[in-house]
Amino acid sequence: MKNEFSRIITKLRKQKGLSQKDAAKELGISQSLLSHYEKGIRECGLEFLVKTADYYDVSVDYLLGRTNSPNLPTNESDGIPDVDELRDVNNVKSNTYCLLNRKLLVNSTAVIYSLLAQTGNKKLNRCVTDYLMIAEYNIIRKLYSIKENNPNDLFTITDGAGDRFCDAALTLLSARIESLRKSGSVDGIELSQKKLAEMFDDSYTSLHQVIVNAEKALNQSFKL
Repeated sequence: MKNEFSRIITKLRKQKGLSQKDAAKELGISQSLLSHYEKGIRECGLEFLVKTADYYDVSVDYLLGRTNSPNLPTNESDGIPDVDELRDVNNVKSNTYCLLNRKLLVNSTAVIYSLLAQTGNKKLNRCVTDYLMIAEYNIIRKLYSIKENNPNDLFTITDGAGDRFCDAALTLLSARIESLRKSGSVDGIELSQKKLAEMFDDSYTSLHQVIVNAEKALNQSFKL
């Protein structure tokens, strides 16, 4: 799929008669990074993928090589999608976003556990693992409870207490991780953007995109 993406964005740029420099400027990245994307050396993040689809007026699925049709389906009679087609289009978009975000999180989690392994600290590993598991558990509870008549047979902790327990546990685990950091009992790892990119290649791209997306969400939430 990565090779398809590289081939397709190169083809679209040339069809538009753009140089790499001009296309990179329009897409808000450096020419060298666009060159890496077109050569398949680097894997782009979700934000760039969506921006590229909007810029070239094609679907995300087309960029990923999942369809040969550049545009989303329309009703041939009047150019307006009918209800069934629109529903399918929305499902395709939703599924694509879910798949891309899942890949970002899976790859970035792999980086986290690789770094944890290098510290060799079991307490830190346990704290981080518990933190991630409780965060996911909390989301599962919220998704499960959206439909009010779902049977309450999956969880042993009551609905009202679950949220409070999760919030308290995440705060406590974060404090424990910070305490381990300050105690000097964890061997530090020499890291930088360059070193992370060298160590993890494509997984670093996902990690970096998760950081960008998270900081963007934090800035929007707290208006930093």
